[in-house]
Amino acid sequence: MTARCRLIAALFAATSLSVAYGTDLAVSLAAEPLEAFVAELASSARVPPVPARPLRIVQSATPVYDHHAGPERFELAIPYGEPQFERFRASYLTAGGRKWLEAVAERSRPYASYILERIRYHGVPEELFFLPFIESEYSAKAVSRSGAAGLWQFMRNSVGGYDMKMDDWIDERRDFMKSTDAAIRKLKYNHERFGDWLLALAAYNCGAGAMDRSIKAGGGVRDYWQLREGGFLPRETASYIPKFLAVVSVAMHGGRNGLVVSWTPSIEWVRVAIDRPVDIAMLASIAGIPYELVKAGNPELRYGVTPPEGKYSIKVPALFEESVKAAIASRQTLMSVYMHTVRSGDTISALAQYYEVSVAMITKMNPGLSPNKIRIGQSIVIPAFKDKKPYAGVSRPDDTLSYSGSYIVIKGDTLWSISLRYGVQPEVLAARNSMNLSSVLREGMSLVVPILE
Repeated sequence: MTARCRLIAALFAATSLSVAYGTDLAVSLAAEPLEAFVAELASSARVPPVPARPLRIVQSATPVYDHHAGPERFELAIPYGEPQFERFRASYLTAGGRKWLEAVAERSRPYASYILERIRYHGVPEELFFLPFIESEYSAKAVSRSGAAGLWQFMRNSVGGYDMKMDDWIDERRDFMKSTDAAIRKLKYNHERFGDWLLALAAYNCGAGAMDRSIKAGGGVRDYWQLREGGFLPRETASYIPKFLAVVSVAMHGGRNGLVVSWTPSIEWVRVAIDRPVDIAMLASIAGIPYELVKAGNPELRYGVTPPEGKYSIKVPALFEESVKAAIASRQTLMSVYMHTVRSGDTISALAQYYEVSVAMITKMNPGLSPNKIRIGQSIVIPAFKDKKPYAGVSRPDDTLSYSGSYIVIKGDTLWSISLRYGVQPEVLAARNSMNLSSVLREGMSLVVPILE
């Protein structure tokens, strides 16, 4: 029988089988005669045989990809079934809880790259990335009721040995780089001291001394859950770990828990050294960087100005490193900054006049400052574009005047008009009467004024 005849017979049989058993088996039976027929045609034409096109006879399975939706991975044991943990977890899985976690995760984006790099460098559990969720909600400006500040909530008396400075110009508890390194070092120390990561985290909350006392009260037990069950932990610390682990259990694999996961890459930061004061708003404008980015990278600056003394490194996105260096090299960013302590008779207008800047510039550099309501002893930051000696006050005739006279306010009077009548500064007249420039004068009111000769 020729190849053509075998093919016709096979196709007839395949047609019958396809009705009874399906097409896969039918195609399988017809494949071999078809290949023979093609080979015979090729031979008769005296050309090299063309390989038959392979036929799919078995449906292939979906390939397994190695991607972000892989199995859950935790270095810390997640206490599924523990009642308080489950209550916290359930609250984070509500619609409101998910939105809160998404908002905090978005707030962490500027700092995520640096923090994860330091966590991996030190070889500590990646779950530590989520500790600021419950410490500060990833707000570098966060301040607790007890005065703890920054992403990792350091107290003033807990920064010793961690290279964090606090003065009139900066509070480096809010420096995301320095505070992250300090927090990881502190947690590593706690782990070495107590031999357990949950105890290390609990000690971060209550203090190493308090943890020592809890362990002693518990008969030397070094197990967080046993100490908690025995009632040996401070109340807040007893809830601290279940809350933290509940956040981890939901947020560490947010996509599978219904969170909208951001794919926006985190910022890579670099430090750029500067040797003179720089207003970061001016720097951002000249370097072409969004001001909010520079502000987010340097939340430790109290007034938006780098310290006037000593060297300082400003943090900027790596993408803008060269433009920032060029901006700093230009004279446009050169400025002097002075810290003035208010004395009797000082006014913002007099300070502005002396330093040759506007009242608006002084007000901008001192958030919350009211030019008409300064008080003796108050610290005010003064920007200047010229080198000036510190303001020593101006001797004015009204400083030596005796305010032993009185004046009865009539309709239409203002502090400004009365000060002009008596030849004194309106700020001084207001201060002598325990008022400010925005105070309202009432008809018939008695004011103390200097006696005119």
